[in-house]
Amino acid sequence: MAGVVYSGKFEQTVNDLLNHNNVAATSKKFTQLETQHGPYSFGKFAKLLMLNSGQLTNWDQDAGGIPAPICYRLTEIFSTNSRSATLLPVVLKVGENVDATHGLIFKTFAHKGSIDSGIHMLCPNTSLN
Repeated sequence: MAGVVYSGKFEQTVNDLLNHNNVAATSKKFTQLETQHGPYSFGKFAKLLMLNSGQLTNWDQDAGGIPAPICYRLTEIFSTNSRSATLLPVVLKVGENVDATHGLIFKTFAHKGSIDSGIHMLCPNTSLN
């Protein structure tokens, strides 16, 4: 799958839900959803967390190409942060990898006087097809 699949609505939605202004409310809703629907796995609450319905109408189809190890890592990042006493805003950036594989880079960084989590999701390079 090309990086453009994830870089549009998916990237914007994650950034909207987990930015400085919304991370606390999203975490609270996330906790409620886990109570109702069981432990989180990547994508499980995607449609239930959307700020407006229809944001990711093709979520199941689009997310189907993300390899299991990447989904597992995203599950760890999102669920750990949502359960943390010190929530970190998340910045997601999606782009193409240098090769035909998926990849994920996670780090924390200082930004404007606070600590944020950064996720760089790498998708297969479309120029190699």
